[in-house]
Amino acid sequence: MIKRSTFRFFIFSILLSSLAFTSQAQQDSVLLKEDTFYEWVLNYHPIAKKANNMLEMGEQSLVQARGGFDPYLSSKNKQKFYKNTNYYLISNSSLEIPTRFGVSFNAGYDWNDGTYINPENNLPDNGLWYAGISVPVLNGLIIDEARANFQKARVDKRNFENERIKLLNSLLVESAQYYWKWRQFYWQQKVIEDAIRFARTNFNNYKTAYEQGDKPAIDTLEANIQLQNLAIQLQQVNNDLNNARLSLETFLWGEQSNQVDSAFKAPATVEAITAFTVDSLQQNTNFYIQEHPEIRTYDLKLQSLNIDTRLKREKLKPKLNVEYNLLQDPANNLSEVQGLDNYKWGLSFSFPLFLRSERGALKLNQLKAENTNYEFQQKKLSVRNKAEQYENTFLNTQKQLETYERVVEQYQALLDAEIQKFDIGESSIFLINYRQMSLVNARLKYLELQSKYRYYYRQWLYSLGIDPSDWLKY
Repeated sequence: MIKRSTFRFFIFSILLSSLAFTSQAQQDSVLLKEDTFYEWVLNYHPIAKKANNMLEMGEQSLVQARGGFDPYLSSKNKQKFYKNTNYYLISNSSLEIPTRFGVSFNAGYDWNDGTYINPENNLPDNGLWYAGISVPVLNGLIIDEARANFQKARVDKRNFENERIKLLNSLLVESAQYYWKWRQFYWQQKVIEDAIRFARTNFNNYKTAYEQGDKPAIDTLEANIQLQNLAIQLQQVNNDLNNARLSLETFLWGEQSNQVDSAFKAPATVEAITAFTVDSLQQNTNFYIQEHPEIRTYDLKLQSLNIDTRLKREKLKPKLNVEYNLLQDPANNLSEVQGLDNYKWGLSFSFPLFLRSERGALKLNQLKAENTNYEFQQKKLSVRNKAEQYENTFLNTQKQLETYERVVEQYQALLDAEIQKFDIGESSIFLINYRQMSLVNARLKYLELQSKYRYYYRQWLYSLGIDPSDWLKY
């Protein structure tokens, strides 16, 4: 006879499968929690380390731009000596200190000597000290190359930070896909293994009953076919699980940039996504979109182009530079400086008559800014629509999951009823197998929906541009 307790055992294992799987995982494996997995990815994955290097790249970009205001020390020396005659020796050492206001300060020491030195280079025997200032009166007074590069470097620093967030978010959402696939196949394997244990016991019982003459051979064949079908399903899910584990391992790295073997890890149970969390995301959607990394990329690009526009507009002005230096004989003390009585000054002026190069560069830059602004408007709409799409997909999957949870319960009720009918002799092995497979397939589908539900949630976070550190909070 068939052991009726076998059917009840199957029902009990289905109802308590989650607890049983978790207990077995805790005994046999090291649990891998979702937030632990993301933290691991952020800390050790090579792409995450590459992304973190962008912060340093932003700092070094700013350091490089500050070099445009570094003091500049120079020295020039020329001498002509021919047939025991010192024709001339001209020596100049100077220090130039540019500032972020366009004004440059300079100081230096000149010393010249020689038989045939140019009269304009005649100096006292001790040479001359000088100190003064250089001012661009028109072109370069408001902004110049050095100041423009510095301002753009500050924008670039923020852009590096923004690119880091984009890279980390892409890494996280990709890793989430493989984590939930791995988790799906892991639990599906457990469902099928439980079904196989039941089918194998069922087959052995029918085989014994057949050998004892209590059941026909067709019932044994029916039970064996059920067992073989489940074995084929197990082979497929084992293959899917192994492939998913390999994909998951590409995201598991150790502190020494070595891959970590995940063969003995099991997924941990996860907390439910609360209505409060969903409401918080929905209420703050406008804020997240406004601060979205993709949006910020275009905003920073426009800022950089605006700096270029200011610089190119500045170049439409004539160049008029004024330089004034006080002169001081080293033999005298500072109190003997005579001001305007001892000085050298200069004035330089230049202006291209047609300004074709300057006007063309300005107009070209303005067109670039205009096109970027068009792209900016399109990107804002695209980001908002994509966020709404992922939100809708997530909420729809949530409803499907709730519905399918009831479907599983209903399939369970059908199996319970079929077993009761079997107990009183009004059912058959064919119907029991049919109800069992319906329940198994429903549970497999439910686990697939669970995986999609959690992955769509992560895609929703990604579409909102949530900061990578906040992925561990949601």
